[in-house]
Amino acid sequence: MKILPTLYWNEKIVMGYLIQAASIHRRQPEPRVAGYHTLWPPMLRDDWERLYDIIHGPFRMGPPMPAEVTYSERVMEWLGLFDRSRQQIIWMRANRIPWKILVDEFDRSKVSLWRDLSESLSVIKYHLNRIDPKGDDFKALRSRAWSVSTP
Repeated sequence: MKILPTLYWNEKIVMGYLIQAASIHRRQPEPRVAGYHTLWPPMLRDDWERLYDIIHGPFRMGPPMPAEVTYSERVMEWLGLFDRSRQQIIWMRANRIPWKILVDEFDRSKVSLWRDLSESLSVIKYHLNRIDPKGDDFKALRSRAWSVSTP
């Protein structure tokens, strides 16, 4: 009998990483007034990102540390596996936008949106289990990001 190795990645872990990346992304600084020098690239906020601030309030923890930004960028690379509409569904759920708003935004039923989300998480899971089955790279990246931001 052949024993299969246990794999690290599942849908809940993938979604947890995406939620943390979204929280780091929300802490990015706002675009500044023209005429002032900044090294941050300009960020345009979508309507649903502004909607998050309306629902949850514009609470800001301060800008993220470089290790957190690296972590967030690596996690957001996973979205490159999908087309724009699936990317938006995944990212909006990572930002905990309510399903009712997604239903209105995409003009689709909650069941079809949920199915797209779960299929997308499965695709990410299979991709990550193929390239990093034990999750060592992302665990190290995550611990570096969180050890910098917590006192």
